[in-house]
Amino acid sequence: MSVVYNKTPLLRKVFQNSQNLPQFFLKYECLQPSGSFKSRGIGNLILKSATQINKIGNKKPHVFASSGGNAGFAAATACKTLNLPCTVVVPKATKQRMVEKIKDTGANVIINGAHWKEADIFLKNSIMNKIDNNLIEPIYVHPFDNPQIWEGHSTLVDEMIESLESQNVPLTKIKGIVCSVGGGGLYNGIIQGLERFNLANKIPIVGVETKGCHVFNTSLKMNKPIQFEKITSIATSLGTANISDKTFEYAKKYNTKSVVVEDIDVIETCLNYTQSSNMVTEPACGAAIHLAYHTDILEKALGQKLSADDVILIIACGGSSNTISDLETTLVRLKEEKSLKNIPFINSTLTEGEKHTLRLKSL
Repeated sequence: MSVVYNKTPLLRKVFQNSQNLPQFFLKYECLQPSGSFKSRGIGNLILKSATQINKIGNKKPHVFASSGGNAGFAAATACKTLNLPCTVVVPKATKQRMVEKIKDTGANVIINGAHWKEADIFLKNSIMNKIDNNLIEPIYVHPFDNPQIWEGHSTLVDEMIESLESQNVPLTKIKGIVCSVGGGGLYNGIIQGLERFNLANKIPIVGVETKGCHVFNTSLKMNKPIQFEKITSIATSLGTANISDKTFEYAKKYNTKSVVVEDIDVIETCLNYTQSSNMVTEPACGAAIHLAYHTDILEKALGQKLSADDVILIIACGGSSNTISDLETTLVRLKEEKSLKNIPFINSTLTEGEKHTLRLKSL
């Protein structure tokens, strides 16, 4: 077990009172140092890079990351553990709560850009190119697209197999692994972990996205990696404009299943999960958990009926960007917007006051 990530439990969880549902096991990545699975891959990248730099000995490592969410926080948390300097550039849309969490690790936080891509360009062009390369060896941390990140994430599979063996659960009972898909870093890691055990062709993966950032699903439908111009989903941790090329390659090779769910449904799942488990999860993680509450969606994706003897593994990937209040407020707003869309004759000529009055009448 690495100093930059934790070994997390894989535990059975009952979601509904029915004899005909499969057995669900959750991998609790919320127990990582940064609160999400990102600690595995990003921690692995930083640890290995810093070790190599220190071994050579003529320069000092400095970590540079661009992310307004869990990736930036994971990088900063790993750097605090390893006593490394860290600079994180976050876009202007980043929640103040997340900015403060990153700052609290001791990292230098710079706010620039309307979205991640702009923050990343600023990091490379205005920060990293101004360092003294005679003294500093930069470690650039991409949120998901790096083989060492995938290697770190692959440790999930080693732990899950070990846990299942200790609980006397045969691997033949596993009918699928459910995970959320953003840029594909977690997914790539799971595939590589399954390949180590010759299971990649035997255990299907169901990748879940929210509508508005469903770039994985769209890429598979169009049979080529595509890029979104704009992300509209509230699941900001899934909000990447593209997936890695390796993700597309793996998905085609192993016939990975893809599911897209609505924002409002995922928010309701997050609140249901919080009520039943007393644990807060963000929408990016709730997207995967959603399929445990809606087995019909899962069965449709897998193309088979599931019995009480079957096992489904869900990666509860964690995250630190939402509170219960955030989830409740977002749910109210999404319900208002849905009601507004269902009111006839509403158009752009109405003032905001008129729209608000109609919303209240429709509730």
